[in-house]
Amino acid sequence: MSHPIDHRLIRQFLATVEHGNITAASNALHISQPALTKNIKKLEETLGVTLLERHSRGVVPTSYGEILVRRGKLVELEFEYAAAEIEAMKGGTKGTLRIGTSPVFATLYMPKVSAAILQTNPGLKIDLINGVLDTLVPDLLQGDLDIICSALDFPDHPEIVKEHLLDFEHAVFARSDHPLANSTDIEAKDLMAFEWIMLAQDHIAISRLGSYFSANGISPPRIAMETNSFETAFSMVKEGDFLTSATSSMVDFAKSTGLTQLHVQGTLWHFPAGVAYRRTTSTPNAINAVIDSLKKEIEL
Repeated sequence: MSHPIDHRLIRQFLATVEHGNITAASNALHISQPALTKNIKKLEETLGVTLLERHSRGVVPTSYGEILVRRGKLVELEFEYAAAEIEAMKGGTKGTLRIGTSPVFATLYMPKVSAAILQTNPGLKIDLINGVLDTLVPDLLQGDLDIICSALDFPDHPEIVKEHLLDFEHAVFARSDHPLANSTDIEAKDLMAFEWIMLAQDHIAISRLGSYFSANGISPPRIAMETNSFETAFSMVKEGDFLTSATSSMVDFAKSTGLTQLHVQGTLWHFPAGVAYRRTTSTPNAINAVIDSLKKEIEL
């Protein structure tokens, strides 16, 4: 039977990895270098593996150490969240719910969903963080987010639960007086004459856009600008003969900003969307509240 691990040892190990040096870590932790070395050795003996490789310039985690770094950071975060939740409860509030959301969910659903949750959970604070899959999934795994509302076409992970709520299909948008605005049955080659505005860091969407052109024997178009919001992207598209890609469910929002959906041959791509959260979430009630509110909003 394994012995319980002293949380202080994990914190000291993480500090050592962060500083990359026993001396620097011991100074930051305000303990002696021999004591820190002894404690890390004790941690290694408890786990039965070597956690650090010692070099002339410092230390680096082994493959076993990398696992403890990843898991240990989550442990540290959970301690911080627990302390914050206790303080919030003492003050009569219900803590903070950190929701990561893609621009589509942020634009179409999250304002009403967040308002509904706050109305039924007085004292709760919501941190709504916009992002794309390339940023949201890592933040969820690292414990920086409690739940994400986004596309679900990313690899399955043993620590993540996905709940499919709806399907999205991407379309091409341009300003209402764009040269292609009144064309029907637009081909991929017709789109090549124009520059594109895309969401920043949305490598998956950019890759899928490239695949659409590649399937038609054409090189990917030039992306002239990247931004982190649909509002900015749509505003920029309205200023010239640019194109952008967004889900077809954004058509009403696009029209309200002076854009129109182009009639393009075929489908750029479609994907499942919904919510994802860590299997070991510390806020199951809040997670369920988000899911229930989203379902109601989507069904409207």
